[in-house]
Amino acid sequence: MSDMVFSSFEEFEADSKRKSEVKGKALKILFIILFSLLMIEGLVYLFAIPCMNNVKVTFKGLKNCSQQEIVSALGDRLDRNYMHFSKSEVQSIVASIPGVEDVKVVRRFPDRVCINITEREPVAVTFINSGERTVPIQIDKNGVLFPVMSSEIPLDGSVPIVSGIPVENIPEGMRLPSKYHLLIDQIADIQSVNRKYFAAVSEIHVVPREYGNFELILIPVKAHLRVLADRVLNEETLQKMMVTLDVVKGLDKDVDVIDLRYGSVSYHLRSSRTGVFFE
Repeated sequence: MSDMVFSSFEEFEADSKRKSEVKGKALKILFIILFSLLMIEGLVYLFAIPCMNNVKVTFKGLKNCSQQEIVSALGDRLDRNYMHFSKSEVQSIVASIPGVEDVKVVRRFPDRVCINITEREPVAVTFINSGERTVPIQIDKNGVLFPVMSSEIPLDGSVPIVSGIPVENIPEGMRLPSKYHLLIDQIADIQSVNRKYFAAVSEIHVVPREYGNFELILIPVKAHLRVLADRVLNEETLQKMMVTLDVVKGLDKDVDVIDLRYGSVSYHLRSSRTGVFFE
């Protein structure tokens, strides 16, 4: 009886051992399969995707420049896989577009590219001759000329029109002559305080003088006259202009010119008489 029990126990133990070995082999096979799939996926991720698929590009920061303009400028440089995509080349081409102030290209493995664009903001607008037409062109805070896009110029008068600057031979993307940078800096400084100052000025006309100097003629929006000013344009100049215009309305409708130069405020009538408001 005891021999039969012992024999049954041995058979049970052997059977359990066989089942355990089978399970162990099955787990090993399953592990090998899973590990192989993971390795294959890793190899695809590391080599196949970067080498075979073209990069997927996203653009950020575009407001006035169109994505189509950027893509057209880059040509087939976006139709490349991750391994052959040239970050520096793309960045250089996009940075050369006149309406772009700064660009950063970020690559994300295995096939992502993000192009972050900072567009130029207009400080002033001027006009150039293009064939038989006169077209507007914008000027940013650094004096760089860039084209006007649709609905780009604010309609509230915060971006003034500047005329008289010789820009006919300056291509888009180039800067104004250095002697006019002071004027652009002054306009930008005023806009940083209160952009509504320029809502009262329809045009700022630059008048060249000897030795590279210049003076300004301000054309008010609601008055048919001219305001002469020196090359220093600031809040005080615009405030003095607006106060003087209020005085002129009740003084004489024949006033043609207001002169804010040389530290005094004087006026000129169409009848060739002159007068002085205050020193």
